[in-house]
Amino acid sequence: MAQSVKHNLLAAFAYLLRPLVRIAIRNGVLFPEFCGMAQDAYVRVAAYQLRQAHRDPTADAIAVMTEVSASDVSALLGAPDDARLDEVEAKINAAARVLVGWHTDRDYIGPYGLVRDLAFNGDVGHLGKNDNKGFVELAQKHCAGYPPQALLDELIRTECVQSLGNGFYRAITRSYVPEQLSAESISRFAQVVHNVIETLELNLRTQTPEGRRIERTIFADHGLPREEMQAFDKYLRARGQLFADDVDNWLTER
Repeated sequence: MAQSVKHNLLAAFAYLLRPLVRIAIRNGVLFPEFCGMAQDAYVRVAAYQLRQAHRDPTADAIAVMTEVSASDVSALLGAPDDARLDEVEAKINAAARVLVGWHTDRDYIGPYGLVRDLAFNGDVGHLGKNDNKGFVELAQKHCAGYPPQALLDELIRTECVQSLGNGFYRAITRSYVPEQLSAESISRFAQVVHNVIETLELNLRTQTPEGRRIERTIFADHGLPREEMQAFDKYLRARGQLFADDVDNWLTER
């Protein structure tokens, strides 16, 4: 007898939750706290679905959908939404945008496509010549509204940018990678996992191939010898970065 969709979903949830629970346990997130987070997600998703259906997201309506008590629903809806990571996400996005701009904007690329070293303020000059395009101008162009000094400090702290000690700064990497378990790295983790699941969820309910998002898996038919893993890792890092740069360039042109 074919198993029900609900049964299969519960089995899938149990499987995909295990790495998340592993992270939770390792960092002191207890079961009651995790349950509270899950209850909050049920209430907020139900409220969103009711609004999308042009219905009033009352506590009673959400309670019927989720079997969370109406009193708990009211308390959760009246509390701040902890899943809103706007401030941290803005910091991540600003840091990423300024690095991409530094590597792709023609105003900041020197001869032969080399990324220029920049003064903080463009009027400091470059090699004794007047140059009005420094880091401040780069930041204002690619992430307007974000303080250039705070942005530069973050890029130096995460070793994406290096101070040359002569008033100029050098971009070391094109990618912004926050430090382990910082607010930024945790937010990035949430974004990546959320986006992957959003893609898979859409593909599960979309009937036509044209409406699905691209999703590909590559695997070795007979496995990969352990002694080849280091070479495979090196290959993926190099080729993956080239692919990401190509996509970045395509988007920047548009």
